[in-house]
This record gives sequence, C-alpha cells and structure tokens, in this order.
Amino acid sequence: MSSDLLDMAIICKEAAKEYLENTEGFEVISECTMNSDIFVMNTQSPKVVGMTQDRDYQIDLIRKRFGEDVEIVSMMVGALPYALEKGEVDAIIIDFIKGVHLNGTKEDTVVDGDYTTYVLLSNTEFKKTRQFKKFIKIYNESLEELMEEENLLKQHFYNYTKTDLEEGGLEKWKIKLLSIKEDQDTQK
Repeated sequence: MSSDLLDMAIICKEAAKEYLENTEGFEVISECTMNSDIFVMNTQSPKVVGMTQDRDYQIDLIRKRFGEDVEIVSMMVGALPYALEKGEVDAIIIDFIKGVHLNGTKEDTVVDGDYTTYVLLSNTEFKKTRQFKKFIKIYNESLEELMEEENLLKQHFYNYTKTDLEEGGLEKWKIKLLSIKEDQDTQK
C-alpha cells in the first residue's frame, strides 16, 4: 500500500498494526469484522495445524481449541489449502471466504469470546471529508440491507465465492460484520 494513493482500507488487524508502525497520517477507525476465521480439518484430533503467517492471534485460537501440544506451522495463506490437501497438516485456520469451499470438517473458531479480524483504516485527513462520511453512510446502509435480506446476502456471497452460503448463514460460523459509527473515537 502506498500512503499517497490510499485513503481507506479494510484490512486484517495485524496488517493495520504494521502499516501504522511504518506510516504516519493514518488511524484505525473501527472494527469491521469479527470471528471470520474457520478451522478446516481432515481429522477431529489434529496434531499439526497450519496458520497464516503474521496472524499471531491465530496461535491462541489453535491452542484453545486443540491444546498446547499441537504443532503449529505458519505459512502464506495461499499455501494453507494445498498443505491440507496434501496431508502436510491435519487442519488449518483460514478466513471463512477462503476456506468455505475446501474439503474437510469445518468449525467456527470462537472458543473464548469474539475476536477482531478486520478493521477500517483511514487517512486522518480523509476522515475529515464529506466523502468519508458518505462512505460510512453507504457502507452501513449496505451492511444493514445484507443482514436483513438473507437471499441478498446469499446471492452476493455466491457471486463472490461461487459457493452457496449454508443454512444459518454467517451466524452459523459466528461471523459478525460490524457497522461503523461516524462519531466513533479513534481506536488504536
């Protein structure tokens, strides 16, 4: 990401933290998504679990679900499905959108309360503009419409993933899409 080209982004909280450490003039505006990771397993008692590199919160989720003795292998997110398919790992933790179509038993990752997966990052100057306020309004209206109309959510989910959203939708996986408050204090 280039700070002179970027006004806003919805990114994982670890990427946001790293970006803020290396770039001035940006802030986290709001949490956007909670609990969006799922476990995909080839066995109910995995000994080796793959996770996305630099997503340290996943270590806690893996340990809480499978215990302290499980071996954790960190890798690029694109390698996780391959490692699972080839038997290099017994299970993976992966974003729902990337894992929903994979073969294996799927479970939500909420073991001990909600956790943040994606945040809205904004240029501090852009945050002061009408365009920012307009974006927040449209984002929240769109989110509300998706959450109220299950068929619309299913249609957009299919268009994006080419996979049907199972009965129970996002609630089944405990995934929460959060609205953004216009007057919300900056979160770090």
